[in-house]
Amino acid sequence: MNILKNKHLILAMFVAPVLAIIAYFSVDYMVAEKPQAAIEGGAYKLAAKSNCRYQSGACTLKNGDIEVQMIATRINDREVELNMQSELPIQNAIISYVVGDLASEPVAMLNGAAAADWSVILDLPEPEDTRLRLALSIADTMYYAETTAVFINYETSFSRDNFSD
Repeated sequence: MNILKNKHLILAMFVAPVLAIIAYFSVDYMVAEKPQAAIEGGAYKLAAKSNCRYQSGACTLKNGDIEVQMIATRINDREVELNMQSELPIQNAIISYVVGDLASEPVAMLNGAAAADWSVILDLPEPEDTRLRLALSIADTMYYAETTAVFINYETSFSRDNFSD
């Protein structure tokens, strides 16, 4: 008896993957956490995306529809200017850093031309050993994050001399 002539087996090979896909999405729908709107006056954590862990020059923090991007520009060997941009207007922003067990005093960021642009100059000589702590207020709701400062040192795999002209 040839297995490929059995119509029940052939039908089962077509139906089983379809049922598996339906079951996958059904279980996800049943057990997934439902998104909830931020409550005014509440505090929510911002998650650091992967570009915060590498020497990318930028760090993106996100929670739902709130997305904040910090862009670092090195002024000299010790000082770094951090610019923060958001699609939503930010009411207030405070940043501090931790080196080892020593935490700095929180520094208020300065508002730029738009309500969504903020900046500050920090003294960060060793970004590899430093963690940044950020707290900001958007629509009377607090958002906070802690991330490494490794992203401050922007490095590429090619020489910058090629692009200086």
